[in-house]
Amino acid sequence: MHLRMFEIARDYLQRLGKYQVVGGLVSPVNDAYAKKDLISGKHRAEMCKLALQSSDWVKTSTWELERDCWTETAKVLKHFDSELNPCGDNQHDNGLPSVPRCTGTPQRRGVKRTSRRNVKNQDTASNEEADNDAYDINANQTRVQVKLLCGADLLESFAVPDLWAKEDMETIVGKHGLVVVTRSGSDPRKFIYESDMLYKYQNNIDIVTEWIYNDISSTKIRRAIKRNESIRYIVPDPVIKYIKSNELYQPENIIEVEKK
Repeated sequence: MHLRMFEIARDYLQRLGKYQVVGGLVSPVNDAYAKKDLISGKHRAEMCKLALQSSDWVKTSTWELERDCWTETAKVLKHFDSELNPCGDNQHDNGLPSVPRCTGTPQRRGVKRTSRRNVKNQDTASNEEADNDAYDINANQTRVQVKLLCGADLLESFAVPDLWAKEDMETIVGKHGLVVVTRSGSDPRKFIYESDMLYKYQNNIDIVTEWIYNDISSTKIRRAIKRNESIRYIVPDPVIKYIKSNELYQPENIIEVEKK
C-alpha cells in the first residue's frame, strides 16, 4: 500500500492544477535505525526495486541506506533537495528524476522514518504543454520541491514526546511540506488544528483522502510470512519470490541493534 500512496497522491496533486509531479522516491531507512523486525537494508532495497519495476516515475534511492549511520528525515529531505536542484556543473548521475539545471543559486526549501518521498515541481506549465514523460518537465521549470509523503499515523507521531526534534519538524513541514494520505479512523485536519506548529504551516500540508480503504499493513504481511501463509495479490510476485528465495522475515533475519 505504500506504493499505492504514490499514485493516490499524484492524482490529487495534479488535480489541484498548481503542481506537476515529476517523480517519486522510496528511501529505505538505514540499518542503524533499530526498528523492530527490520531486516538487512540490502534486501529491503532489492525488494523496493523489484516492486517498482513496472513504475515509470517512482524510483528507489539507496543514499540513506548506504550511509554509516541513521540519518534524520529532515537531513534526508535536504539531501534530495540539493541533488534535484543542482547548479552549474554540480549536476551528476545520481539515479534521481532528471530535471533541468538551475541557472542561479538555489533557494533551499525550508523524524522517525517512513520510506516514502514525493517529488514535485511547482508552478508548472499548462496541461497542454506537459509532456507525457513523468520526468520530462518544461525547460523553464528549474525548481523542484521535495515533500514528504506519509500516512496520517506519521503525522500524528509528531505529538509523541521526544520522538521528533522540534527543529526537524519545523524544517520538514515549514521548508518542505507534507502530503498526508488519510487512513480509516484518522482525522488529520483535526490533528493539525490542535497542533500549534502544524496549524502554523497548514498551507504547506496537502491532505489526500483515500476513499478505497483497506486494512493491509506491513506488520500483518510480515506476520503472514512468518506463519507460512499466502501473501499473493497483496505483494508483487517478484517480491514474493525474492522473500522466499532469501528466507526473509524469519527470526534469524531480524537486525538487532542495541539501544544506547
